[in-house]
Amino acid sequence: VRVEIAVGLMLVPVVFIGVVVLLNALRILAPWLHNVPENPLERLAGTAVDAAMFALVAIFAGGVREELQRAFLLRRFERHLGGATVGVVVLSIAFGLGHYTQGWDAVITTGTLGAFWAVVYLRRRSSVAPVVSHAGFNTLEILRVATLGSS
Repeated sequence: VRVEIAVGLMLVPVVFIGVVVLLNALRILAPWLHNVPENPLERLAGTAVDAAMFALVAIFAGGVREELQRAFLLRRFERHLGGATVGVVVLSIAFGLGHYTQGWDAVITTGTLGAFWAVVYLRRRSSVAPVVSHAGFNTLEILRVATLGSS
């Protein structure tokens, strides 16, 4: 478990930088995809107390629950629903669409993140690294909004 936690922690900056690059590339190459002027979730981190509460929700609902759910569903795709590749594609599209209120650029970015975490799970056969990476990324995002404001 320690190795998986370490891998997850090492993936946090990779994911964070990847998101910055992808979002900025989308905003330059396809600005019409940035169709939500202000991310509605960022308003949930307005005060220090709000940010702390939102971080707890993001860690447990985002990092833990979503990654365990993704692993569970990927196993079902591997065994009964067309294979791991189909599972990665279907689940990543669904994950991205689940973030539609944040805009089309966020849909593409979170769908890409979902695919990344799915591949990490499939390669490592453990949910620990994706859980730690996802929870760490969510925490960094909330910390960024709480300290620097909206993007």
